[in-house]
Amino acid sequence: MRSSPESLIASLPIGTLLGTPVRLSALILVAAIAAGWQQWDPVAAVLLLTTLVIALLLQSLVWLVAARKQGLYPGSLQLWPGGRIWTEAPLPQDLLGYARCSVVVIVAGCLSTAGLLLLLWHRELLTSSLLLPLTLPLPAPTDDFVTRGLRLGFVVNWNLLLVSLFPARPQDLGHVLHVLLCRRLPYLTARSISARLGMFCSAMCVLSGFVFGQSSLLAFGAFLTLLQYEELRSVNEATLMARAEQRFKELAQLLELDDEPRSDADSEDDDDLTGPLFENSFSFHSEKEGWINMTTRDDVQPRPSREERDEAELDAILTKLHASGRDSLNAVEIGILNRLSQRFRQRKVRR
Repeated sequence: MRSSPESLIASLPIGTLLGTPVRLSALILVAAIAAGWQQWDPVAAVLLLTTLVIALLLQSLVWLVAARKQGLYPGSLQLWPGGRIWTEAPLPQDLLGYARCSVVVIVAGCLSTAGLLLLLWHRELLTSSLLLPLTLPLPAPTDDFVTRGLRLGFVVNWNLLLVSLFPARPQDLGHVLHVLLCRRLPYLTARSISARLGMFCSAMCVLSGFVFGQSSLLAFGAFLTLLQYEELRSVNEATLMARAEQRFKELAQLLELDDEPRSDADSEDDDDLTGPLFENSFSFHSEKEGWINMTTRDDVQPRPSREERDEAELDAILTKLHASGRDSLNAVEIGILNRLSQRFRQRKVRR
């Protein structure tokens, strides 16, 4: 998953785990307070907070051990009630290793949940209410501290296993499905399909929370919806830049331009049709002033034709590309580049 914005996850650094910085999301504290408020029991809130943090740290430890064996070193991890989020997006060539780590976490969650289930069954503490998703068990008056801790530990591990099987990123099964899509489709297309699938599943969670009156399910779905929206926005930006880069390459081929900056000798070449227009008609000020000004040198000059204006706009965009790179183009300049690319392509077909 791409790095999550701080506006969605207010986090607090709690130290390092196997050399990886770990941050704790404020959503964990909110979930613990909400659970204690719902049951009118501050002890339940403290127990839930402690058990959830320990379970998340153990889950992250298993993931980091598997990541080290794969040769992966994530920047840092943020822990939230549904698992963990990477603060740095993985490289495309590392996605398969990240998916293997997610599979290891799922298997470890199954084993830990099964072990706690057998322990509760052996102590005759297992009830059907413990298997309800995103539901905390109500304590009995005769329960001691150890009994409450065992039940809460099982509920936390069971729910972490269930949310890790949610088919949307950043959950573990969502990462596995994303890698399967990347093996069949282009990278940006796979990211877009994965994010749209996650948006649909998250919307279903929000709807189910309204229908069944599950506030925890509603909050989980709403948070995942925000993450999928951020993922879709980043995919759209990457797709737009990829299209602009492709348009630039097509224009460079049509106009027989290369990626090298122009020298003074090239601008004085009589065979270069854009040179006289670039040198004699316009003056481009330096970018140290924070802007690029375009002024005519000759006050008495006939109004330029449409083709001359198009070439002037193209010169301005190419100058900015040579000076600052492709990432410096804004949406208006990308639109001009696409329009001129289509026009030059049509002109070449007519010829």
